Amino acid sequence: MKFSCALETSSERVRLVNVISPLIKAGYQLVSQRQESSGNGGNIIHVIARSMSSKTQEELIDDLSSIEGCTLFNLEIDDESSSSTAPAQKVLDEKSVLSAIGAYYPKIADIVSEYEASLPFDRRVTALQELGRKVGGGIYQRDYSLGSPLKMPKTISRELVPALKGLSKIKAKDNVIYLIKCPFCKSANHNHSGCHFVVGYIEGFLASNPAVDRVQVEETNCGASSTNICEFTIG
Repeated sequence: MKFSCALETSSERVRLVNVISPLIKAGYQLVSQRQESSGNGGNIIHVIARSMSSKTQEELIDDLSSIEGCTLFNLEIDDESSSSTAPAQKVLDEKSVLSAIGAYYPKIADIVSEYEASLPFDRRVTALQELGRKVGGGIYQRDYSLGSPLKMPKTISRELVPALKGLSKIKAKDNVIYLIKCPFCKSANHNHSGCHFVVGYIEGFLASNPAVDRVQVEETNCGASSTNICEFTIG
């Protein structure tokens, strides 16, 4: 079910990211989005999206109406079920995904999974790693860049591990990181690439530390559909 809608925000502080983030989390595939001033002290958010599940129109209206600080005033629904050809899936814009991650961090597993699902299979590994590098580098700059940079292995135990704890339960031994109940592959099959986001996150985090030489991170064990314990080795 494809739809277009317009929502008016109650304040200029409620912006595009405050609308698209809950829609992504609710399982909608964004096609396009834009923001303009309402002239009444707020914004008007225009969104075209597609439900990737079997949601009803009533559920769609409930999802849109529950977005905090917004009033739904226009909704057009295009029932695509009559089409004999499945619509091409729209790749989510990385900038919008990063905005959503910034708004909901550290609860970002669903956002990353939605981004992964929107990508062509042959692009998923590189795109997820690049997204992870940007997020990991940003977290280092935000939370750990002040003061004297720590060298390896102290930066792993004192900075990287605490940072990763926001995403998952963590264990670490020397240069090996274990994500327990990894949120990026908890329900995935063996073809998933979600853990490549974590590979990129670790690389981006460490690369932002000026006291750390160039590192390479490898997922040496994935727990998808089995132990759900994913292992990452820093080399």
